[in-house]
Amino acid sequence: MRVLILVVLVACGGGNPPPAAKPVPAGTSCAAAADGMVGMLIAAMDPKPPDEDADALRKLVIERCDKDQWSAEARRCIKDMKTADDANVCSTLLTDDQQAALVKAQQEKYGAKRP
Repeated sequence: MRVLILVVLVACGGGNPPPAAKPVPAGTSCAAAADGMVGMLIAAMDPKPPDEDADALRKLVIERCDKDQWSAEARRCIKDMKTADDANVCSTLLTDDQQAALVKAQQEKYGAKRP
């Protein structure tokens, strides 16, 4: 699961600065974005990861989203993504710095192991 963060968001693209941040409407909180991201990542996994692993990943995503002030548009997109194509679109809504911070946090927590 930890490598999928890299594959799904960071490796899919990005680099374009997001549009100016708008007030975050209800339903686009960092918690909702984390639920969407983790839900998409684990949907295709068999077997499913333990709940505590999914919860730890949610916490990491929420923390980076809050600290790095992901835009409302990025939060909404990530909350609603269902496919890798959706993730490609969502990745363009995070800046390079935001993506790098997510990757760094993921590597610090789980290590830089790759398949």
